[in-house]
Amino acid sequence: MRLRIALPAILLLLVTAFIQPSFAQSSDCTGREAEAQLRSTDPLYADAMEVGRDLIDHGFIVKCILTPSIFDGTFDGQSGSALYRTDKGEFWVLFLPKAETFDALQIIEQKQGKTYVYTFRGTPTPHSPPHSPFRMEARKTYFINSGNRLFVVMDDADLAVSLEAAVSRSPNPSDSCHVTKPPLMAFNPPSPYPAELPASSFWFGTENLWTMLPMDGTWKGLPHSLPTPDSASGNKLFWWHEGYDWRTESVPNLEVTGRRLDAPAPPLSMDGHANNGWTNDSQHPFMVVGIFIPTPGCWQVTGDYKGNRLTFVVFVKE
Repeated sequence: MRLRIALPAILLLLVTAFIQPSFAQSSDCTGREAEAQLRSTDPLYADAMEVGRDLIDHGFIVKCILTPSIFDGTFDGQSGSALYRTDKGEFWVLFLPKAETFDALQIIEQKQGKTYVYTFRGTPTPHSPPHSPFRMEARKTYFINSGNRLFVVMDDADLAVSLEAAVSRSPNPSDSCHVTKPPLMAFNPPSPYPAELPASSFWFGTENLWTMLPMDGTWKGLPHSLPTPDSASGNKLFWWHEGYDWRTESVPNLEVTGRRLDAPAPPLSMDGHANNGWTNDSQHPFMVVGIFIPTPGCWQVTGDYKGNRLTFVVFVKE
């Protein structure tokens, strides 16, 4: 019994001895900061070391890992954060528990003079006092989502590119429909077009053409729109283009097409032509088009407004 209990401890020492030389200490990681270096007793140790090994596999030299960091407690439910010093530069990593991800988080960037202001929407929720939304003022900052890890790089575009190549995730082959998810860096419609939208939706596109999509990538509960035995589901899509003028173009030159990706099906069709509309500001109208979706499933939809194309993928449920 003693031998069986002691063996894992011996193996742990061997593994630790093998890993530690990869994190060679340098002048960046000594002195007063040596006390903040990641230790095997830290709750974040296993997750932080896993990131370190991934970085080493992609050509990084990790000099040291310091924890806690300035980003501890940024989000509700966050399990910790760490500062990584490498040969390519330094950056922070924020961690969630393994079962959670940053996939539903969106970051909104606004430049104010020489400073950038970052706010967040979606989940996880930023930890902030009541009635005081979290905002971060900093130099130009790059955020990289990798599942339950959020990488934060300040003022170093080259490092951000290297990190994204090292930690970006491939689509899960078990997912049959790779729906369009909210991008980490949110698209913010140009002022004074409406920027607010329901928490269950996000803006998708560019100033040339944008629309509103569901956070979970799913259209569900759509009404049946054709009085036939194989009735199609109907939906209305709203589109914006900076500078679209409903007075000179009362019938927008907008075409919407679509095809099912996961099984044979007739193509998506439009209900006549696109129309114009607005809510509180007729100077910045939207374009709206009704569509018929022949069957549930995984659908790729494309909008084309005068050569400005925008494509997304949604899953249509019964």
